[in-house]
Amino acid sequence: MSGAQGDGAAARALFVVLDGVDGCGKSTQAALLVERLRARGGRGVVHVREPGSTPLGERIRALLLGREHELDSGVELLLFAAARRQMLRELAAPALARGEHVVCERFHGSTFAYQSVAGELPEADVLGVLERWAGEPRPTHTILIEVPPERAAQRRAGPSDRIEDKGLEFQRRVAAGFQRYARLAAGVHVVDGVGATAQVAERIWSVLEER
Repeated sequence: MSGAQGDGAAARALFVVLDGVDGCGKSTQAALLVERLRARGGRGVVHVREPGSTPLGERIRALLLGREHELDSGVELLLFAAARRQMLRELAAPALARGEHVVCERFHGSTFAYQSVAGELPEADVLGVLERWAGEPRPTHTILIEVPPERAAQRRAGPSDRIEDKGLEFQRRVAAGFQRYARLAAGVHVVDGVGATAQVAERIWSVLEER
């Protein structure tokens, strides 16, 4: 797979990941960011979500989030990695090669937080799988939208899938996992997700304007 690096327009294309606990507002912010990038003109923007966006990814998403099967953290890790690899190969890499921006909801930070820290898989195992099988192309920016799990839970109407069924204490461990990922991984920008939607959008945009 080809990365975002290279010459000309492709080298300037952004691969932006928005991540955070369930209910942090990443889907809303991703949609706003896509609109803003498109309004600047000059290049297209591809909006993807993880897992999903490809036909295979959406089928894997249904398995991961549905309540039909009991999946342990190891099975979840492998399914997430498979869906992500397909998305990178089928959508992200070609878009970046065309010089288009990519905005992605969830990425490696989620897998690390949910399956390693909250799911108790060894950190090195999780990071190793992601690097080996879904390591390219790499995001130019990873933005963690930080919202206290208790506040994020209030934003949601209630559990909507198998992972959200795990409850608030699990989400607290996930939040701790994101904090650890921000310390371990390069290029992670933590943005305060509390406040008006427009305020949070400006905080995210300020991270990108630095480039």
